[in-house]
Amino acid sequence: MEGSIFLFCAWFIWIVTTFFLQKDNPKRTKYSIYVLIAIVLSPFKWEWHEISSSVLLLSILIISFYSTGRLRWKTTIYIIIASFFTMLAYATYELMAIIDPIWVFIPGPWLKVSILFVLVILLHKNIVCQILILLIGSSTGEILLSSILRNYQMEYYIGSLSFFDYLMPGVVGFLSLFYIRMTLVKWEQHVFMLEKERQKNI
Repeated sequence: MEGSIFLFCAWFIWIVTTFFLQKDNPKRTKYSIYVLIAIVLSPFKWEWHEISSSVLLLSILIISFYSTGRLRWKTTIYIIIASFFTMLAYATYELMAIIDPIWVFIPGPWLKVSILFVLVILLHKNIVCQILILLIGSSTGEILLSSILRNYQMEYYIGSLSFFDYLMPGVVGFLSLFYIRMTLVKWEQHVFMLEKERQKNI
């Protein structure tokens, strides 16, 4: 069922931000509210001149561009350029899936998630920038794909639930990778301190 992966990932993120993030984290409440707003907005759509778009997708674009604009200007420019390449990769994948669906050998959104996940990791190392690149690149890729298909008289709903079924696993993947890295760094520091204490006692 469309939207099931999105809802599962969204509630998973909400549980983590609400119950597992440290209570003194100033962004804890903000993240939880963002996830709840995303869940509420997901069924709604906006129509203009026969163009149908998800309200959630437009909200994600606005928030992502606003967040990008608050970064350093060099980082902002780099994110915009990286998002452009991500947009092209997204639209190309979707067009290839329409023209020649045989090559899409992995069912569901997982192949697309994997391709863009690896691409974004290669483009940037910072977790915040990675998520912004994924959100902006994928959302603008949806808009680009819609404009291409409309030239061939094909109707396309921008930001359907199947789109978010792909997008949310990507976000969860970046967050999981980030926390795995943080856990490994803390474990390495812990092992280093134990080794240092052991050498002192010798």
